[in-house]
Formats: sequence, structure tokens, C-alpha cells
Amino acid sequence: MEARLSNDTEQSINLWYKCTRCQEFAFRGELERNFYICSYCGTPFPLLAEKRIEYLLDDPPTIEVGSANTTGLAVEGTISGYPVGLFIVDIDVIPTEIDVPLLLTTIERGLQNRIPLITVVACQPENSEAATTEITYLTMQMERLADASLPHITVLTETDVHPLATYLPVGELVIAEGSAPVQKRASLNLQPALHAPEEQLLTQAPISDIAAKPDISVDCYVPRAELSQTLGRFLKFFSQ
Repeated sequence: MEARLSNDTEQSINLWYKCTRCQEFAFRGELERNFYICSYCGTPFPLLAEKRIEYLLDDPPTIEVGSANTTGLAVEGTISGYPVGLFIVDIDVIPTEIDVPLLLTTIERGLQNRIPLITVVACQPENSEAATTEITYLTMQMERLADASLPHITVLTETDVHPLATYLPVGELVIAEGSAPVQKRASLNLQPALHAPEEQLLTQAPISDIAAKPDISVDCYVPRAELSQTLGRFLKFFSQ
């Protein structure tokens, strides 16, 4: 389970954070050095877009594609020396608030500058919806990246909050931030057989243990601290 910020969600203001899983307090400087991961129980805190940029890019972004807003950021920079266009949706943003025009601008700049696209979006409830015409046009624009042989990598975050679902079109490579979930074995729930003596029992998995299937296939799970390095490896592979 992912920890939530204790009071204020502005990570640039709070000095102390409380992990909602283990209830321990951590100093902001310690969390920043540890990629906002609780040093007591290993639970990740959610990250604002600015912090993700800081952790992912080699240096401060060279170009801000759009001005900062409450829904996220779009910038250009380098990861492991490879230029990329980075579109990050901020935490706790519902689908209707995502700045699709800004994402379209990021795609267009990527096509012009011949650089890959990395989209970082939080997992969202499976019933999330968006304007059909807007998403259809966005899908068509993303197909232009594939036609130009420019990779598009999607990073899914908040993987413990919702199933692996997002209404935005994902890239050819999908990475989930975190560890692969452990498949829970169904506990035995013995029920009387319908056409047998009462002492004969059938084994049935409880309904509560049947997890909802995600609508996205994940290619790999990567811990937050290793995400930038892993993206660098993929970018090197795609550049060859």
C-alpha cells in the first residue's frame, strides 16, 4: 500500500511527513535522499510532478513545453544522456482535468525534434471516462510517433491505489512503478455440495479474493529508485 502525505500535499513546504502505513515520522531531507520512500517500512509516498522531474532527468529541464499548472508538467531534457520529451500528470488528478492539449503539444515537439516520449500517469479507477473525440485524436497523434519510429514509454504510478488502468492511450512499453504484486492464493471456503451428502464438501474461492483484472498489460515493474536508470537503458536500446 502506498503511503499518503500526512497533512499538506506540498512537498516543498512540509518538513516532516508521517507514513500512513507504519505511522513513523520522517524528515523531508531524508525522504528526498531516499526518493520519498519510507525508510522504516519501504512504503513509497506519492510524488508531485516537480519531484518526478528532479528524480528522472539528468539535469534541470532544458525546455518547459508548457507552463506549470495544477495537473502536471511537460518538459524536455535528458535521461542517461538521451533526449526525451516528458509529460507528467500530477498526483490526485482526475481524467477530466488532465491537460490533453499540453500532451498534444509535447507529442508535436517530439516529432519535430525527433525525440522519444515518456508519459507518467497515475493509475485511475476503471470507470474513468474522457471525451471520446479528444482521446481518438490523441491516439491518432501518438500513432504518428510510431510511424516516425519514435518510442513512447508509459510509466504508471500509484499502482497500489487503483488497478493498472488509465484512460489515456499508453505507449509501446508500459512500466509500473513499484514491485510486482504477489498473487494471493485463494483461501479455502468449504461449501456443501449440491448433489452429495452434507459431509461431502466442495472447495470454492471467496468472492472477495477474486481480484479485478487490470485493463493494461505491464511489461515490467521497476522500483522508484531504479526508474531513471531503467529508462536510460531502454532509451539506449531504442536509439540503436
